[in-house]
Amino acid sequence: MKTLPWFSISKFFLFLTPFAIIIVTKSTLFPFIVGKYIWFRSSVALALIAFLCGLLFETRGWEEYGKKIIRVLKTPLGITVTAFAGIFILAGFLGIRPSYSFWSNFERGEGGLQMLNLYILFLLLATLFQKESDWRKFFWAALWAAFCMVLYGVGAGLGYNGFIGEKFGEPNFRFQGSLGNSSYVAALLIFAAFYGAYILATRYSKRLFFHAGSILIWIFFGVYGAAFLLAGTRGAFLGLIGGIFVGLAYLGYAIKSWRKWAIAIAVVLAVTAGSLITFRDSEFVKRIPGSRIFDISFTTTTLQHRTIMWQIAWWSFKERPILGWGPENFGVLFQKNFNPRYFEPDKGFGAWFDRAHNVIFDYLASVGILGTLAYVSIFAVIYWNILRGKIEKNAGLSPGIAAFVLAVPTAYLVQGIALFDILPTYLNLFMFFAFAWYLFYGNHEKNNKK
Repeated sequence: MKTLPWFSISKFFLFLTPFAIIIVTKSTLFPFIVGKYIWFRSSVALALIAFLCGLLFETRGWEEYGKKIIRVLKTPLGITVTAFAGIFILAGFLGIRPSYSFWSNFERGEGGLQMLNLYILFLLLATLFQKESDWRKFFWAALWAAFCMVLYGVGAGLGYNGFIGEKFGEPNFRFQGSLGNSSYVAALLIFAAFYGAYILATRYSKRLFFHAGSILIWIFFGVYGAAFLLAGTRGAFLGLIGGIFVGLAYLGYAIKSWRKWAIAIAVVLAVTAGSLITFRDSEFVKRIPGSRIFDISFTTTTLQHRTIMWQIAWWSFKERPILGWGPENFGVLFQKNFNPRYFEPDKGFGAWFDRAHNVIFDYLASVGILGTLAYVSIFAVIYWNILRGKIEKNAGLSPGIAAFVLAVPTAYLVQGIALFDILPTYLNLFMFFAFAWYLFYGNHEKNNKK
């Protein structure tokens, strides 16, 4: 009796995970959040069940995939991701509200349970996606998901029946897509742009403008660029600039013949971005759609609020420095260490925050120094492998692609100075971790022979 192709079924459900970002459930109290994490967790759970059935029932299932997952866990990247997820969950159990830290609440849907699902996603992707074609298909799924996310925002902006969100022309309009929060639209699109650039570089390098697939990706880039500007997220803009600079620096370092070009592009980019920021109050710059991203200074109200909040996170960290207070507990810390500068009677109360709006301070307060070091170690392993030329040596890819891979975590970390992670960014981050594992440790020679 022939068994079901369990591992293929598991892959199918993994392909569904990127589409969590487009789910909007009007019937729930929090339409932009609840449906997303239900879709994501359901897809991961079904993928895990199929994977376990494959280990049990498929011929050589354990030999091919069981040993592979053990290998994933033994590599430096696998160890650091495991350490971060494990400490994150442990910090919740040892924090001030263990149940809340694990289950979170209906509004957020984060906590230890979400981290457990993200960790399973990382393991399954790294274990099952062993070929270049697997990752290209997965990136195509992510590209379509990002495109649909933008389309939903267009529908909401035009006021179509059934679409919810800000409408075009409203005062202080910022594009929200299907995320319900403009701050994360731009961050997600940076990841999506990387997926498209990777496919162009590895699949259509000789037909960049003369193939249906490459033309579609260029269309996606145009749509993503417009949405990026309309989202008006200054942190993501700085992240994008930072990622490009680091990518160019690596390109100049790895290929001497490209060094002059890399420097020239970096100078042009720096002058252009600096001019737009310097003259942000001019009529010319203000007419640019999404010109809010150029309004960068140390005197903005949002930055002042964040610096106060970072102080609260730091004070809280010093009280419980090892494992922190547990995930999902920053609201308690905000009240415990409340800064009176937030109180503005003329505005009813003032600013309210349940996150530190900085990934490092967030983790320091919630999972302590151990969790934060584990989190930073993931990126240290990624940077170290790239700088050692592991992508070129192991995957046989060009330094140009390595520069792209290096730019992505840089852009993410820079934008994380003023933001915290939610499911759409977490999802893409762990997808990237798994893809980095494939580049660093995947058996590319075996795949090429096949």
